[in-house]
Amino acid sequence: MKNNWRFLGFDLGAESGRCMVASLSDDKLTLNEVYRFSTHNIKNETGFHWDIHAINSEILQGLTKAVKEFGADYDGISVDTWGVDYVLLNQDNSIADLPYHYRDDRTDGMIDEAFKLVKRENIYCRTGIQFAQYNTLFQLLAEKKENLNLLKRADKMLLMPDYINFTLSGKIVSEYSIASTTNLIDPLTRNWAWDLIDAFELPRHIFPRVVEPGTKLGPIDPSVAKLTGINPNVPIFACTGHDTASAVVSIPYTQNNWAFLSSGTWSLMGVELDKPILDENALKYNFTNEGGYNNTIRFLKNIIGLWPVQECRRAWSQEGKNYSYAELEILTREEGLTGAWVDLNSSEFLKPGNMPEKVVDYLKNSGQKFKTNPGFIIGVILESLGFCYRRTIKQIEEVTQKPVDVLHAVGGGIQNTLLNQYTTDAINRKVVTGPVEGAIIGNVGVQAIASGVIPDRKHWRKIVANSFEVKEYEPVNTKYFDQNEEQFLRVTIQKKI
Repeated sequence: MKNNWRFLGFDLGAESGRCMVASLSDDKLTLNEVYRFSTHNIKNETGFHWDIHAINSEILQGLTKAVKEFGADYDGISVDTWGVDYVLLNQDNSIADLPYHYRDDRTDGMIDEAFKLVKRENIYCRTGIQFAQYNTLFQLLAEKKENLNLLKRADKMLLMPDYINFTLSGKIVSEYSIASTTNLIDPLTRNWAWDLIDAFELPRHIFPRVVEPGTKLGPIDPSVAKLTGINPNVPIFACTGHDTASAVVSIPYTQNNWAFLSSGTWSLMGVELDKPILDENALKYNFTNEGGYNNTIRFLKNIIGLWPVQECRRAWSQEGKNYSYAELEILTREEGLTGAWVDLNSSEFLKPGNMPEKVVDYLKNSGQKFKTNPGFIIGVILESLGFCYRRTIKQIEEVTQKPVDVLHAVGGGIQNTLLNQYTTDAINRKVVTGPVEGAIIGNVGVQAIASGVIPDRKHWRKIVANSFEVKEYEPVNTKYFDQNEEQFLRVTIQKKI
């Protein structure tokens, strides 16, 4: 009987993507990175776009490299990516136009436009998704406003992992976890909220059939197999296509009353539930009910994560100062606690630009002390994140009426050990970090369960705990966050959500 299985996983984030070969044997998982690449974007006269053609080439390159290093035979392939962005296809399945990047300006003001058509409360009651201007709903309304003919001519709308799965398998479907990020899915039926789609006068025909995570789409497309050298019988799976949904599958569950934090470009903090929460408190605090694996709901809040740090690093690089993330962490430790903070929900921090200048300007305009050195600026961002996490944990407990005893953090952001310590100090609870490659591990886990290799998600989480090191953080300076919470609230421009 076979006792060694091998899967290919692609995980695409807003900054980079990776292709990994995962080997599973004797309840132990081993990861091998075969290719890391940029998730290319383009700025042109029409706006900020993803270079989907370049991304497609990177996927093929990853498959080719995997075959060269590990052979042609795999038990499955799947893809997870960020949410909300989509590709429009023509009737011949060609790309209708370059897909927009969620940070493009075209959605400015579209939330208010949407509320003129359907009340805020009614949208939330139907979808349970937090309101953010980059949601697919508001992108589609912007598309309709600027280029209605394109939307009408399009045959299908495929979210990013669905589109890549289509290029690999030829099958057009929308996997539930990624579809839930659109703000157009009913979390009770786990299908499109057709009444909302009609209310916003969006063409029904562009929305594909929704499938559950773990759906086997079929063998890899013969043309892709021929081009890359991979076995043409290798199956393609629609895993939990949203990277956070995959990351949650990888949480090495140890006890009840845990919350998760997927830490990276974005911070997504929440809990795993059996059913959505669609009440007034959930709406008041702007929580989201996104799809999870095995009929679960990820009740969470989407918080700007390490994006401002990434943007600061990019700005300094353009000035000839090429700091690594490790070097920035050292400089921040040397600076010490800053006593100054920014509201990371403020719109200027969502978009690209000179991030160090934006941070300093915010501090000046809010009457706080400021410095321009990297250690201070990064410290301001990390402490502000700590306060965001603190507020979100309290809101989770209030809305769910359940305590949170421990926070499990996964993703690339957990490599910032200073942020991990600020997090545990801010929330005054133990933080357990690991694994780093949470999205890929969850991606592979769904493939393994769908293939019948392992029985269920609980067993997979035991495999994760057995395969990867985790690190525990205990609070050491809760006083700082206790004493400064009111001041943080005073100097941050926010709606207290």
